[in-house]
Amino acid sequence: MAVFSFKLVILVAVFIGQSTVSHQSNCCGSSSACSSSRFKVPGPNWKQCVWKNGNDARDNGEVHECLFYKQRADSYLRVAYQGNIRVSCRKICCKRWFFTFNKVECSTPAPIDALVYQELGAWSLNIHRSATQEGYCGGIGKGIVRVGFSVGNCSGFGDADAHTSWNSVSRIVIEEVNPPQA
Repeated sequence: MAVFSFKLVILVAVFIGQSTVSHQSNCCGSSSACSSSRFKVPGPNWKQCVWKNGNDARDNGEVHECLFYKQRADSYLRVAYQGNIRVSCRKICCKRWFFTFNKVECSTPAPIDALVYQELGAWSLNIHRSATQEGYCGGIGKGIVRVGFSVGNCSGFGDADAHTSWNSVSRIVIEEVNPPQA
């Protein structure tokens, strides 16, 4: 008869303008089951950082940052942003929202980004769009990872007026997962 162990830790911390929820669990049938490749990450290791009415009007730079403890060097991080984004201009403009890991964009397999392009006549739209942006990133070492969500210019476009997390709750969710199939 296998002996099952279950450990659940829930940490809740409140920072200025940021709430953080972390969850870790460890559930293995036996010590040999935990060491097999099937159980590389033995349970969910995830965190959610939440901002209530972040209301960030910067046009370039890091909007949000969430610190995450990555347990293994060979795992990947799955990241997601949920909130709203907006670009505004008089004619043609484009802004890019993207994730960084320790202040560097993902390169394994590729950057995690999204663009908002807008082309107008002589007037300007001011539409704050709900957005969900997510992806996977590998090649990040074990330990504390600074996961950032930033805004910048699209390649080939000048600066435009951006807004992120206006008048709403926004969040970054981070989860450590096993590497993809070969």
